[in-house]
Amino acid sequence: MILIIKLSGKVLEERQLRLSLCGQIAELAQEGHRLLIVHGGGKQLTVLSERLGIPIVQHQGRRVTDEATLELATMVFSAINCNLVSGLIASGLPAIGISAFDGKLTSCRRRPPIPVTTTESTGHQSVQSIDFGLVGEIKQIDVSVLSRLWESGLFPVVSCLGADDSGQILNINADTLAAELAVALQAARLISVSDVEGIYLDMDDPSSRLAELSAAQARKYLSEGCFTDGMAPKIEAALQVLERGVGSVQILSGLRENALLQGLMGKAGTLLTKGVTA
Repeated sequence: MILIIKLSGKVLEERQLRLSLCGQIAELAQEGHRLLIVHGGGKQLTVLSERLGIPIVQHQGRRVTDEATLELATMVFSAINCNLVSGLIASGLPAIGISAFDGKLTSCRRRPPIPVTTTESTGHQSVQSIDFGLVGEIKQIDVSVLSRLWESGLFPVVSCLGADDSGQILNINADTLAAELAVALQAARLISVSDVEGIYLDMDDPSSRLAELSAAQARKYLSEGCFTDGMAPKIEAALQVLERGVGSVQILSGLRENALLQGLMGKAGTLLTKGVTA
């Protein structure tokens, strides 16, 4: 089956952890799955920006990408891609690194200014039109390049750099890229690997982690306000992916030993499904 594995930059910083994930991915490939790896790098981009004294501007957690930030993003994401591909090859997997615009995998446009609610120091809220700069929105996907790579025995590793029709490189949100590719491929599962163990009813209670959650249950919990402000958008995004034809969505922590392999056996993370769970 087709599995989309989205790796957060947070789980790719340390070499040993990265190699462990590469080994697990190689094992999944041996089971006959068609794998597509998508990676972020936001944390590494932030660290390098701070080191070089380049201002970091964000609105509601979304980064404004100016020319200097895009130059760093191109460097950082390319380096992460190289390290990830080399780790996969060392694990026996014939991986190939590409950007989201390579082979016309995606066609993007620059995101137009969007309204964002801001809160002033006085507590007064206002809506401003924010230009996020050189940030891309995906307008079209052509998965034929992925099919050709798989048929050649290669496993694509995609960085979140897109481009518009003029050739301008753009920064794409990695979660969005992974979700759109999963939908385009009608993947059996989208696996989000970060530093989050799964979905919890109470973030302070480890025993409240939900091993499996149906779409109906997730909507019920959302309506009851059971999830934190940080978790609710992730669940809403996962529900949208399910509605658009992806078989299931899994959230798990790459910091946990063998989390990817355990996740496929239902022993780690949270699996969101379309159907009714017990």
